[in-house]
Amino acid sequence: MNIDKEYELPFPVSEVFTAWVSSETAIPPASRMNIEPVPGGCYELFIDGPDGGASNRGRFHLVQPNDRLVYTWEWNGDGEVTVIDVTFQSDGPQTRLRLSHRGFLSKDRAKMHDAGWDSYIQGLTDHIRRQR
Repeated sequence: MNIDKEYELPFPVSEVFTAWVSSETAIPPASRMNIEPVPGGCYELFIDGPDGGASNRGRFHLVQPNDRLVYTWEWNGDGEVTVIDVTFQSDGPQTRLRLSHRGFLSKDRAKMHDAGWDSYIQGLTDHIRRQR
């Protein structure tokens, strides 16, 4: 199962890319992040809660600043390692973002992540607005 999405964000590519790879961009429900945007570097997202928490861990395979990112994604050590491929394209003062998330083992997992991406992009947009 795969997810393919496209978004228009009202910010230049450099702002969108920088926010995407910043450890400071913890979009709820994430409480903190650890991002090292270099090939082989980590991508870690943490959700802290009263019952413990959850985490995502992955590794960057490709980092082309202001252009493209490819990294893995494994939710809470569940063994299902998927691949995220994001391209950032300038569209005047906006960014056209194309996202591919591949390798889900079930439709339910893909559906959950599909909705999660829409929520994340809204949170990313709000975060960038607050940073301006």
